This record gives sequence, C-alpha cells and structure tokens, in this order.
Amino acid sequence: MQPVINISMWVSLPTEVRYRIRGIFNIPRSSNTVVNDGRIETDGTTNEDFKHLTIAKMQDYLPSDSTDFHKLFDQVVARVTDEIAGVIKPELPIIKASEIKIEPVIINANPELNVKTKIAKKGKK
Repeated sequence: MQPVINISMWVSLPTEVRYRIRGIFNIPRSSNTVVNDGRIETDGTTNEDFKHLTIAKMQDYLPSDSTDFHKLFDQVVARVTDEIAGVIKPELPIIKASEIKIEPVIINANPELNVKTKIAKKGKK
C-alpha cells in the first residue's frame, strides 16, 4: 500500500504550500475544515484524498528516481516553498491562500424540520 502523510503533518504546512501541493497533484478535499480552540485539526483533506499524492507523481514533478515517499514529500515541500518565495520559477501559476474564496456551508442540525415545512407549504397551495 502507498504510504501517505498524516493529517497533523499536512496541516502543519503553511496554507499556501498546502494549496499549491493540492493543485499540483490534484488532491481533492472531500471533508469539512475542523478547527478546535483556534487550531486547525483538518483542512478537509482526508486520508483517502492523500492517495492522489503518489510516489510516481512526485518523481515526475521533481524529477527524481527515489522511491522513499517521505523523502520525496520533503523535496516537494522544499520546491513548492522555493516557488512561492520566487527562488525558482513555478510550473503552475501561484494562487495565494488569501485569493481563494471559501463559501460557508450551513448545515441544518434538524433536517426533518425542512421536510415538515415543505409539506406544510405545499399543502397551503
């Protein structure tokens, strides 16, 4: 099985680095952000999402022949950090985290209320 990074390691990276890596390797974000006492526990990226970050993709991006997942990941982080800092030219345009618009999602704690309200309204017509 492909080794993957863990969530705490991922969220410890600077936001711009995470967004850039997510874009380079097409890593989806299939969950919600969880913040506890002002600390990000997860940015919505799950262990399943990290499966998109493969050794083969990192080898192509760097380029490298290494098969050590963690060594490759460290090199990816270093390269992305250098790209953001302008030390090396990026292969993809850089989008800063401050430029990304995140729409809030309102989740009704009691979805049955919505069903009853819709039925009541439908009956009035």
